[in-house]
Amino acid sequence: MSPVLRTWLGFAALGAALIHLAVGVTAPFPLSVLLVGFGIAELGWAIATLAAGRVIAPRVVVGAALIPVFIWGATAALGSGLGVTSAQTGLPLYPMAVASLFNIFLAVTVAIALRRAPSGIPTPVGAAAARAPQASEPRAATPGGWRFLTGLVVGGFLLSALTTPALAATEVGSHAVPHGSHGVTQVTVPNSGGHGSH
Repeated sequence: MSPVLRTWLGFAALGAALIHLAVGVTAPFPLSVLLVGFGIAELGWAIATLAAGRVIAPRVVVGAALIPVFIWGATAALGSGLGVTSAQTGLPLYPMAVASLFNIFLAVTVAIALRRAPSGIPTPVGAAAARAPQASEPRAATPGGWRFLTGLVVGGFLLSALTTPALAATEVGSHAVPHGSHGVTQVTVPNSGGHGSH
């Protein structure tokens, strides 16, 4: 797996984590516990994967990344079947759709990498660099200058372009202070009656 793709996986998990945490803190109690728990797990996995330079627990990720998607789908299906709107379930449509997109990307990409890897598990970058490659083995992918930097910038842009509006559409985001009005009060000058009154 290329370093750029691995970085994008970390970004996707980070975006899903932020959205699940933002939605989870205002969701009904059982959903809140699940979403905040998954948000913390996704955040930890994203940090560990980005720090380790390899995909952590790839087989677990394939199944676990889809659980929040199924929870949202079941909640939406059961709620709409009972005449409950998405606002009443506490799971807003747009943020959950973006988080689900991140989770599906994560699960599908790791599943494809597992299927393509000869041993079934992607080789960690550190382990591949520690031993000399055999003549029959392909060389391990290493980050390369501009290509890696371009992939990193594109991934960061996509993360922010998708996550920021999704966070703004949550209940927590609706209470955020509007940009440019960070509690600064306008200076008021007392009316002295003007210079002509002296």
